[in-house]
Amino acid sequence: MSADVVTPPPLWRRLAGPYLAALFRIKLGVVFIAAALPKIIDPLGFANSIANYHLLPQETINALAICLPWIELVVGAALILGLSLRANLLSVAAMLAVFIVAISLAMSRGLDISCGCFSVATAKSASMTRSTLIWDIVWLAMCFHALLFDRGLLTPAHLLRRLKGDADHD
Repeated sequence: MSADVVTPPPLWRRLAGPYLAALFRIKLGVVFIAAALPKIIDPLGFANSIANYHLLPQETINALAICLPWIELVVGAALILGLSLRANLLSVAAMLAVFIVAISLAMSRGLDISCGCFSVATAKSASMTRSTLIWDIVWLAMCFHALLFDRGLLTPAHLLRRLKGDADHD
């Protein structure tokens, strides 16, 4: 009688799924917090950055300049903490998709402006480049990976469940 031996998947495959997704989620959270802070500090400068795209009616720009950075901050913190993962990852994916479209349109029209992503610098000091667009696409891919594979690892809730499970065995 032969016993079937089950071979576990290689370590790289086990780590590439949920652990890599958790690292991507945390990285996206840090990115969104880093992007939010300068805009929260200078909403007028951010409003000017938004206006430079020439995509939105003037009446909506101030409200967006005030609200969007706070949304980025809350969603970024929620990603790091692992709260409402699916909803927050979908929010990040939607924001990144909008950013990719806006940057693509600005570049296709030859606008020499700052993207307003991580600062509210003037167009001359931080012009948008193709790498700006590439980074947003990379972050969107990281977001999709996290949506597919993140199982809430590396979150306070996961740690508490593990501690509780260890306490149950004492």
